[in-house]
Amino acid sequence: MLKREAENYIVLLLGVKDDPVPSLWHLQKEMFMISRAVPKVKDFFDFEKHYNGPYSATIQEIVQEPLYYDDAWEIRHRNSVRLTKSGKSLFKKIIATYQDNKKFSDLLKTIKLTREIYDKLTKDELLFLIYQTYPEYIGGSNIYDELVLDEEKRIRLAGSLRTKGLITDKRYNELKGIEQ
Repeated sequence: MLKREAENYIVLLLGVKDDPVPSLWHLQKEMFMISRAVPKVKDFFDFEKHYNGPYSATIQEIVQEPLYYDDAWEIRHRNSVRLTKSGKSLFKKIIATYQDNKKFSDLLKTIKLTREIYDKLTKDELLFLIYQTYPEYIGGSNIYDELVLDEEKRIRLAGSLRTKGLITDKRYNELKGIEQ
């Protein structure tokens, strides 16, 4: 049963926007961010420290070999992931089932906001933000030093996040320095 619910979360993540998730990597990190905002989601995806940020083997397994919805999504060129026609129907069915549930409505808003923000980010920007916000996931990283300890790159990444309107000037100033 846990796998079905986990697959439902993947369908919701993919379905809240018409555009595909840019990559499998983004899917992993976006679901991580959702799990931090909605603690119940953590029950379905065990995120661990990994050489390239938080990683869930469950997500990888589900996306590569789903148990319940084997035709709900497809991995496209450059590893983008999108719902198929069948997946869009499933998305609508899930929405209809829970449409009157306030917690579900809040979950959907969180997922949509996550997609709207993090789909825009490059891999470096997203990982930089994760490492700065969740330092407990730095262990084992093979890119942390390059993204955070390199002053020039850190300032450039913080500036890019500010330019995209994703962080405040105050957060920009925090990120320019090493706030660990």
